[in-house]
Amino acid sequence: MADLLADAFRAELPCDGAVAASLAARAREHLPRWGGSPEDTDEDLVLRLRDPRAFGAFVEELSTDSTLHPAVLRSLVEHVFDLLPLPRTEGEVIAVESRAPHRLLALAAVLVEGEGLTILHVMHLVYAVFLDRSLVTAVPRQTRSSVLGAILRRSEGEETLRAVYAALHLSAVPESEAATELRRVLDDRAVSSSLQRAIASLASSEDGGQADLSRMARKEGLLPMDLEDPESPEILANIPRLPSRLAAAARQFLQGP
Repeated sequence: MADLLADAFRAELPCDGAVAASLAARAREHLPRWGGSPEDTDEDLVLRLRDPRAFGAFVEELSTDSTLHPAVLRSLVEHVFDLLPLPRTEGEVIAVESRAPHRLLALAAVLVEGEGLTILHVMHLVYAVFLDRSLVTAVPRQTRSSVLGAILRRSEGEETLRAVYAALHLSAVPESEAATELRRVLDDRAVSSSLQRAIASLASSEDGGQADLSRMARKEGLLPMDLEDPESPEILANIPRLPSRLAAAARQFLQGP
């Protein structure tokens, strides 16, 4: 008899039939807790698994299972990111209702640990955190710090994207933590000097980097290209200011030894 749910896993993941059947059995056990019922059909579960929030929650539960092969876990995490939307064209605003799993950074940490974090994953993280900065604080400090460090140490891709992520991260965490993270970033020789200067420039600005961050957000498709009024509701609601506590250390870095 055909197993629609197992077939769906085989179609989406590079896994064999036995692994797909095991994942299907676990999905039937776990997914009804997220808005379903024991009467849900396999068709219902397949549809629910296309929601990145439901699939992400499912994968996070599996991530604590020591019997799950690391390669299978990484494939599952990769698929969570595949389900997240990106703007189709530069300057297009991402759909606000497209939300990421609440503990997306915990899943990103799996990729960091396996040295599998790519620039595409970074793009997804930037868009997700821009829409919901509580994603940063939804995971332990050590987890979010490791993800931040991995993003900033990357050598490929535009530095603007990584500077935006750093600003979103620093604005989301408690000020004392933000100050510690900024010092760590500015002291990290694995982070390019140009990226360090970009982050320091944002943190040293009198407006907390809001104007420059708004410009960067437009460039990366987070805001409409024609949205330039700093007092517009969209900018005030979506573009954070970095804590003023960071300014002194940032200015000292920019001035040099």
